[in-house]
Amino acid sequence: MTNTLTKDQVKQFLTARKKSANLTATGVLLCILSSAPLLALISFAKLGSSTPSVDTMTALGVIILLIIVATGVAFFIASNRYIKIYEKLEYENCTLDEETTKQVEAEKEQYASTYTAMTITATVLCIISAIPILCGTFFTQHLSGNQIDSLMTGSVAITLILIAIGVFFFVKTNTIEDGYDILLQVKDYTPQNKLGRKKMRKYATIYWLIMTAIYLGYSFSTENWEHSWIVWPISGITYGILEKIFSMKSDDVASD
Repeated sequence: MTNTLTKDQVKQFLTARKKSANLTATGVLLCILSSAPLLALISFAKLGSSTPSVDTMTALGVIILLIIVATGVAFFIASNRYIKIYEKLEYENCTLDEETTKQVEAEKEQYASTYTAMTITATVLCIISAIPILCGTFFTQHLSGNQIDSLMTGSVAITLILIAIGVFFFVKTNTIEDGYDILLQVKDYTPQNKLGRKKMRKYATIYWLIMTAIYLGYSFSTENWEHSWIVWPISGITYGILEKIFSMKSDDVASD
């Protein structure tokens, strides 16, 4: 199915996309940050006998985590309200008249400098996010067991903060950039790739529900909240790989 878009529809779509970008990026930032208070509280509890117990701080941290995640989900729902009516454009072909196509290309070109700056910032933040953990290793030989655990746990919390800010910029800038690509049907939104996304969309909800169940199930059963957050980046990478596989299969079908 091909959707023919008017100039007004294109303008409304891009406006909605920009509003959605801020909301979605904020939601992602909150979800990544949700583990940071928990880790910080666990780190504080391990400082000495005079501090509250690890169990107490873990319980408080989990409560804060759930509140932050719930807030992040609220941002996702608000974001979805803006782009829901345009959702099919990510999975179905669309056509623009020549004048509108040139206008979209010009807007994308104007956004290019902002896109580059935000992408560089995000990349740098994600790269240097490992520094707090690496710096922590310099002091391990001068500390006792609990102090080492406290230091490294706190370092991971700082790392998550840097990653969260970096991913915020990634999500925001790519959501806006993708809006132009969707209309122009280039890069990840060629007709073949759109078909792959449409197929993956059928399984997206159940996929993320399974990942959430794995995260919560593992975390509660092992009480290993300090490390269970790794489920989320792995889930995101795996989702991207699966989506690419579906797109490649779509290419094969198109070639046949």
